[in-house]
Amino acid sequence: MKKLLLITVTVFLFVIHVNAQSTKNPYFNYKGKLIIIGGGSIPDSLFEFFAAHCGGKDQPVVYIPTATSDEKYIQQGGHLVKFSSRGFTNLSTIHTRDKAKADATENIALIRKAKGIFFGGGDQDLIAAAYGNTQLYKEMLALLDRGGVIMGTSAGATIMGALLVGGDARKDLTKKFPFQPAFSFIQNVDIDQHVLVRNRQFDLIPVIETYPTHLGVGIDESTAIIVEGHQFKVWGNSYVMVYDAKDWAKQKANYGKVLKPFKMMYSGQSFDLNTHQVIK
Repeated sequence: MKKLLLITVTVFLFVIHVNAQSTKNPYFNYKGKLIIIGGGSIPDSLFEFFAAHCGGKDQPVVYIPTATSDEKYIQQGGHLVKFSSRGFTNLSTIHTRDKAKADATENIALIRKAKGIFFGGGDQDLIAAAYGNTQLYKEMLALLDRGGVIMGTSAGATIMGALLVGGDARKDLTKKFPFQPAFSFIQNVDIDQHVLVRNRQFDLIPVIETYPTHLGVGIDESTAIIVEGHQFKVWGNSYVMVYDAKDWAKQKANYGKVLKPFKMMYSGQSFDLNTHQVIK
């Protein structure tokens, strides 16, 4: 009887382990969520979603405005207005240009008690230069691991992906560009923003040709992907484009060439990161 019970428990634990493994994907495996916005005006509904998953507008939120070079705007607190005007009451700022100062005790403490982080727009390279490979960056990952939410727009969207796409690479898309690493909050995904408004819908094609194990996600203005578990959902006023080398390979096998370099998604649709399928 004891032997049978032991076998049953062993099988049960094995099944749990297999099921847990099957839910993992190469992209996102945190308890928390990402709200990745393509720039432009941000729909109120995204602020409400952010607040809900922080636990309310009275919960601690850290704003990181480092992508902008407008120091006066930061010092005057202009970056916080988009939150305070919508009823958020527990706001803090982390900002530095000196990586050595990023790990200041007070900064670490702010992230450790935060329920949410927001990255503003500007130049994603400035964010990477200030916080890449710091203890503060590790604390951001820990926030996601304990169920926190990170939201960002424009440059604050691209920094969440795997590579710092954009910038000088847009000058000549025929040349390979040595992209530097971004923060990989969502791994193996390269994110571009302002895509349709600024006619960037083809800019991710050479990126994914160079990194075929990655997904490309181009997000238009006033639109976001909400990443949770093994899916992301499109939300907002415009479209999201997904660039998938696996889909390109299928098209080449079926038609001899790639006819549609991206899948266009609209608000309410979801993308399954395990199957690479659009869910309507």
